[in-house]
Amino acid sequence: MSDTSQLRIGPAVTLNAAQLAQRPDSLALWVYNTIRQTIIEGQLPAGSKVTEARLAKELGVSKTPVREALLRLKEIGLIEANGPTTGRIVSPSLEITRNAYEVRESLESTSARLAAERGERGLLITAQREAERTVVAADRRDNAAYREADEAFHRTIAAAGGNDHLARLLDDINALVTALRQRDIPGMDASPLCAEQHMQIAAALLERNATEAHRLMSEHVRHVGAEVLAQFADAH
Repeated sequence: MSDTSQLRIGPAVTLNAAQLAQRPDSLALWVYNTIRQTIIEGQLPAGSKVTEARLAKELGVSKTPVREALLRLKEIGLIEANGPTTGRIVSPSLEITRNAYEVRESLESTSARLAAERGERGLLITAQREAERTVVAADRRDNAAYREADEAFHRTIAAAGGNDHLARLLDDINALVTALRQRDIPGMDASPLCAEQHMQIAAALLERNATEAHRLMSEHVRHVGAEVLAQFADAH
């Protein structure tokens, strides 16, 4: 493969040699993250078929890391099983979206409780700053900046909780809900109400009020899920 070669994953995804050179030490992780990100960004269309052989060829790797990535993506729900070495990108449905947000509510609220109980203060301050960024972005109706700050806010809380297994589960479920939301209702992100909820959660974390942090996060994710479901229903 030459330095100028380009690899395509689906009709709209192109990876160049420079990107391929940025692989982390774990090839399997790189393959997983690469495929997952193309799904989240909508570059692999809903319902499109993916095969182990094709992905391995286009990524310039063996089938083994691709097989591992597809298995995990099927477990998350981003890919629907369509045979042992093939799958289809998850197609949106009310049931899939509702189920995903119910799981996310449980995980995020637990994460907030743990962060309040034992999170390092520096991380809690970082979460507050990310919450403030969502307020600014929401006021400006800057969806891209809002999404970035929103994701950083929730990731910081997960890190503060100090439970790596929970953080991984959150990463997986958030990949699914992000794919469902950004792909199918991309214009609903910058919400002043959600930004204010972030600020309330951040305050509870800094006060070490685990019960309140749990309650506020649960209400926040439930609210977001209800908004997504309502707009999804309107769009379909």
